[in-house]
Amino acid sequence: MNALIAERWEAPSEDLIFGNDLYKIFIFNKGALIIKNIMIKRTGLLLAFFFQVSLALYGQADGPGTIYNKFPAVSGEQVRLFTDRNIYCVNEKICFTAEYSCTVMPESLSLSKVLYFELISWNGARLAQMKLRLSGPSASGNIEIPSNIPSGNYYLRSYTKWMRNYSPLEYEYVPVKIVNPFRTETDEGPVDTSGQENLRSFSIMQRNLVSGIQCVTDKKEYNPGEKAELELMMTGPVQAGSYSYCISVVKAGAIDSAARYIEANLNDNEKTSVPGEYLPEIRGITISGEITDKSTKLPVKDAEVNLSETRYGVYFANYNTDESGRFYFSLPEIRGNHDFFIQADKPSDIHIDNDFCNKPVKLPYIPFGLNKEEMGFIREVLISQQLTEKFNISTDTTADSVPPKAKPLAFYGNKNVTYITDKYIELPDIEEFISEIVLEADIIYKKGKASYISMQRTLPGDYPPLILMDNIRISDSEQLLNTPLSKIERVEVINSDYVVEGSLYYGILSFYSRNMDFAGVDLNKNSMFFTYDCFSDTASGFDINKIPSGSGIPDRRDLIYWNPDIRLSAGKKTSVLFIIPDFSGEYEVFIRSKDYPGNDWITGRCSFTVK
Repeated sequence: MNALIAERWEAPSEDLIFGNDLYKIFIFNKGALIIKNIMIKRTGLLLAFFFQVSLALYGQADGPGTIYNKFPAVSGEQVRLFTDRNIYCVNEKICFTAEYSCTVMPESLSLSKVLYFELISWNGARLAQMKLRLSGPSASGNIEIPSNIPSGNYYLRSYTKWMRNYSPLEYEYVPVKIVNPFRTETDEGPVDTSGQENLRSFSIMQRNLVSGIQCVTDKKEYNPGEKAELELMMTGPVQAGSYSYCISVVKAGAIDSAARYIEANLNDNEKTSVPGEYLPEIRGITISGEITDKSTKLPVKDAEVNLSETRYGVYFANYNTDESGRFYFSLPEIRGNHDFFIQADKPSDIHIDNDFCNKPVKLPYIPFGLNKEEMGFIREVLISQQLTEKFNISTDTTADSVPPKAKPLAFYGNKNVTYITDKYIELPDIEEFISEIVLEADIIYKKGKASYISMQRTLPGDYPPLILMDNIRISDSEQLLNTPLSKIERVEVINSDYVVEGSLYYGILSFYSRNMDFAGVDLNKNSMFFTYDCFSDTASGFDINKIPSGSGIPDRRDLIYWNPDIRLSAGKKTSVLFIIPDFSGEYEVFIRSKDYPGNDWITGRCSFTVK
């Protein structure tokens, strides 16, 4: 394949600067292809990828229009992570926001659309995890701290799937201090010093805080329940620009005034990428893996693989494995844990890639300790938690960004004909039901025996219909036709051409068993069920309407206000409203820039007292 062929596709394109080279990026509805521009003669590296059509990489001799099978020496992606504070108790939620940037794409584009978040210990052990869709350049949410971990210093980290081709030292790490008042032990760190050489890859740094935001509350002292107004305005060296900020209003002692962060010191070996195991998630979450021969254990090329979401049928797709036996499925925007079924058309073993990073990493161990201010903060949080548990009080005042849940439609939508079997006369099996009741389908007989199902179409063709049982593709039509009708609840029919990820079907017949047990139909032996995390249900910013008013329930929030994404402009005042809680004491307002270049933070700080 070359640039001339790509141009014949008449796809829209943009120029792309990568290092000192110029590339052309062709944008398609299901992916993109990046090709080295014919005007550039210096040998470079680039990435070619398609989603759900073809994800094979082609290697040719260097020359104009070459598509390379190597990846760049660096990912080109960066995540900047911010938390609402730095110290927490178990069972609390860490509110966070992440700012994404990509140096290899034009400013209006991003390579990845999914961010991964994990709460981990210094040795890389995963404690909590979630996935969020990038909305523009950022994603915000919260992650719940497990109740059983000991007190210690932990890390919240973020990365993309594309970044997993590179060293985990390149991910973004933010240290957080977590207190478990119900356990006496603390995280004691490494027992021995083996592997400590890896810690030299990290440095604990302190950000340069640049005062550039005027932050003023309308009063210095408040009574519980009052409405406070915060006024923000850009000043000083940043007046010429407009940046995105995040704001926290918390009890004194919750913010790390040192603004520490972890910086990786990568050597040349750690900057080297692995051969394209993971591709950028340019649309949404992808499920990838490998098909290997059962006997030889070698990758199987051109194996047909199909993937089904079994609970609701919201997803079905086919894929033919590439030269390396790999497959890639790009999921729609679905949330929560979903059950999937994957099967191959050849005797093989199916290997699903871990959806979160499983590369070993050791981070600097920070001994646990609390200063006087932190001790006071944690004491108040503990009292609040005990009252919350005793009286069943909700302290979650973040805005729910997830719409109310409704039963999702199957992937083929609702423009279907549905046959409820109980509405018709009792028939022995599916063969009779299709012959007598289902107007859109026919039974094809060979030598007097039912062989397979065909759709009644004006123009006959060679393509078969897609036949599903409980949202799983069934290829053994003969066994299906002999299935007792008493086990079937309904049949949904699409009697028109239907294209699923490049595969054409002459309609769809979707059978649903009464007990969602596949009606006793034998499933493909080269298959497996698995559960997969999709986008997480999460809340992001503060919602003033969620604060109880006049209910007599004490408001004992330690996080009074959190806005993960507020835009400030030069010379323009911005007002923020929040309700004062029933906690007396000192409170802090801390605002930080999210997208300011470099490691500096443009900040604003002020404080007030609750009597």
